[in-house]
Amino acid sequence: MTTISKPDANPIAAAILTWFVLGIGHIVINGQTNKWIWTIVVTFIGSFLCVLPGIVLGILSVVDSYKTAERLKAGESIPENEYSNVLLYKVCKIFDKKATCKFA
Repeated sequence: MTTISKPDANPIAAAILTWFVLGIGHIVINGQTNKWIWTIVVTFIGSFLCVLPGIVLGILSVVDSYKTAERLKAGESIPENEYSNVLLYKVCKIFDKKATCKFA
């Protein structure tokens, strides 16, 4: 299992990039490519089914990106597929079998 350690992670930049640029805060700031893919997939599915679930999942993705960057900035090493938001983790776990969450 690959772990990520990025003490220079910026939580605000992660949240802004995640909200405004298709979730790339997960990749650029937090280094979590697989997590980015699955959060985009579930957000698009939620938007396709009904706009409101897509918006909620998008907001959960921003919160998760921010919390993950905070953890990385604090010096914590985390697994590449670890989620920091329990609700987003539970939704993404349906599709992403490698997903983990230490808070769940």
